[in-house]
Amino acid sequence: MTGQSLERLRTQRLGQLEELVLRQDLRAVLIHAQGGALGAATRSNAYLRLFADWDGFEASTTLLVERGRRTLILSNPFQLHAAQGIAGIDAVVFSAPSKLGEAVQGLLAISSGDALRIGQAGWPEAQWQTIESMHRALPRAQWEDIAPELDRWRIAKAAPEVEALGATAALCDEVFSRFPVFLRHDREAWKTQRDVEHFALVSGAEYCKTWLTISPAAQRPQYLPHENRRKPVPGDQVLLGVMLKLDGYWGHAIRMGAYVEALPVHLRLHGLVHEMFDEALALFGAGADLAGAEKAVQGILSRGLPHVPPGDIFRFRSGHGLGLSYEEPQSVAAFPQYADPFDTGRSAPLEASTGAMFELHPNFFAKGLGGAALGDMVHVTESGSVRLLRTPLDFQLWG
Repeated sequence: MTGQSLERLRTQRLGQLEELVLRQDLRAVLIHAQGGALGAATRSNAYLRLFADWDGFEASTTLLVERGRRTLILSNPFQLHAAQGIAGIDAVVFSAPSKLGEAVQGLLAISSGDALRIGQAGWPEAQWQTIESMHRALPRAQWEDIAPELDRWRIAKAAPEVEALGATAALCDEVFSRFPVFLRHDREAWKTQRDVEHFALVSGAEYCKTWLTISPAAQRPQYLPHENRRKPVPGDQVLLGVMLKLDGYWGHAIRMGAYVEALPVHLRLHGLVHEMFDEALALFGAGADLAGAEKAVQGILSRGLPHVPPGDIFRFRSGHGLGLSYEEPQSVAAFPQYADPFDTGRSAPLEASTGAMFELHPNFFAKGLGGAALGDMVHVTESGSVRLLRTPLDFQLWG
């Protein structure tokens, strides 16, 4: 029923978008989106998936909504047939990115000299040739950024979205269940990654990306083949992060353990990050300020590794919103991105709204000792937080 429920939700949102056109006295709304092949590197893809069950994957797509007409403009002519019959869409046409402005001008039946107001979302990710064509064809158009309005629609997840996100969590569980089959002493880690990602794809995921770190003392997440040539040996730390999509919605989780045998230091690191997760999760109540969750994580880490200099600890963000984007808008204020040298490193107030979905993944990598990370999907409800995955957060012995 998830597909039908999501279709009804998208149709409802298309109606809301037309109401926005009328309410703000816009000539139309234009939503430009990169394809989902970019994975977590695109946020514009999420704006399109709010309204249409379509992903151009390696090609960009533009949704043009007027009063009474919705047109999908594809940048790849070979996808035209596949896009026919999308619910709520009246027409599907092709335009090269360098001619998008002329295509929009023709569809709106306006002249290049017309002064009009057009709502837009997704422009920050548009190619320069696309932006140039819009300015060339519509030089007097006034572009109104409607992304903040759409972002507000995305904070609280509707029931079909919670169901869809639950399905992504279930697929993450399947991946973790299958992982021991792929992890072998005679197989390099990058090949194991490919096995995991292939399993997710043939199990229904439209996208899957992993990081897999196999090391005597893990120092960072490892994504790329050339940094994952190692074959596991007993006592190695093993950390697996999974990021996948179903029906446009993201699933994300991290588990940690060891190959064949657990060393005391690695069990200690796991106990520390598990405590960080539990303390932070307890603060994910509706209306809570999630800056408190980050503060709790930092406090436990500083007490747990008192003799490790801060410069010898690598961390990434402890959490973020999850939905049609890997990081949902307005969802990361409380969670600094420690891997970004330009981030302030300070936690700002962020309310845990009822119905919101988050990924919570406290983590640290201590020089010479090893690394630790645990991640799970968290749904904020009026009665508290709900963890979506069923795979335990316990230390895993794989192999």
